Parts: sequence; structure tokens; C-alpha cells
Amino acid sequence: MRGKNMNRHFFIAVPLPLPIKNALNEKCETIKTSMHFKRWVHLEDYHITLAFLGNADMDQLQLALKEIKESLMKVPPFELSIQGLNTFGRKEYPRILWASIYESQPLNNVRDTVYKGCIKAGFDLDKKPFVPHITVARKWDETHGKMPFDVVMTEEMGLPTFLVEEVVLYETKFEEIPKYHQKAVIRLEELSK
Repeated sequence: MRGKNMNRHFFIAVPLPLPIKNALNEKCETIKTSMHFKRWVHLEDYHITLAFLGNADMDQLQLALKEIKESLMKVPPFELSIQGLNTFGRKEYPRILWASIYESQPLNNVRDTVYKGCIKAGFDLDKKPFVPHITVARKWDETHGKMPFDVVMTEEMGLPTFLVEEVVLYETKFEEIPKYHQKAVIRLEELSK
């Protein structure tokens, strides 16, 4: 029981609407036969991470949510589009396959707001540049040789634009599928009225 509580990880992210999750999952299903990753992300777990918080107590999480909510009060909903696929890690043997997002200043602004709110609440966050993405698979299976990078990366996803109406605090439950569970929601349209 003790180990369970110590592994409570939290993050704040943009959720994807169900039709976009389904469409992205369909695209992933078509490439699974040629893309030999060890783990494919469950469609309910698709999201765009804004800030990874790690292990945290509820007081610190509440403080971060309060800061973020106050800062996002005048932010209206905005649209995003998924661009194509890319990887993190070595090109031939990547550790992550992800769907990229077309450049979006509103998304960058919301991420900056979330990041600053979390820092103000005392979180020690990753300082790497923000690369908005949706992780779809993990750990290339090297027994299948090198990943055919150029074949996958030349294709646009062709998915519809979607409206971002909220940011969500998620908790990771490693032993469950799907493993990301909503703990709190900040709806943009309610705050902008």
C-alpha cells in the first residue's frame, strides 16, 4: 500500500475531444503493422502535456490550480490541429512516437500560464523547451531492425481541427488502463464570460 501512494504522479494537460481521439487511434491502427513499438497508448490517454508535476500533495495541487484558474480567467477557447508524426530519441530506434501539433500561439500562452502557476505553487518543473505533442507509442522494438522513419514522417495526419475548451489536472494510475484520470478541470469558456 505504501508504494502505491508514493507513485502518485500528476500532470496538467489539454484533453482531446473523443472524435479526435478516435480519429487519431484509427490512424495509429493503420500503421501498427509496420511500426513495431512495444507499447501503444490507449486512446483515452491521448493528451497534450502542459506541465508534469510528479508526486505532489493535495495542498500544493490546489494552490497550483488556484493560480492557474486566476491567470486563465480571460483566456477564450481556441482551435488546434494535429500535423503529423515524429519521434523522440534515436531516429532508428526511437523511444517515443508522437503526433505533432501545428504552431499555436494560444496554446503556447496557455502553457506559459500553467507553467508559471505551477512554479508559483512551488513545483520544480522541466526547463526544456515546450514541444506540444500527443504521445501515441513507446519504445521501438529493436528486434525488428530500424524504424522506417521516412515512410511515417512524410504523411500528414489529415485530422479535423478541434476546440480546446479546458485544461485538466490528471493523476497517473500506472496499474490501470486507461491510466490517466481527471482530478480537476478548468473550463476556458466559463472563465471568459
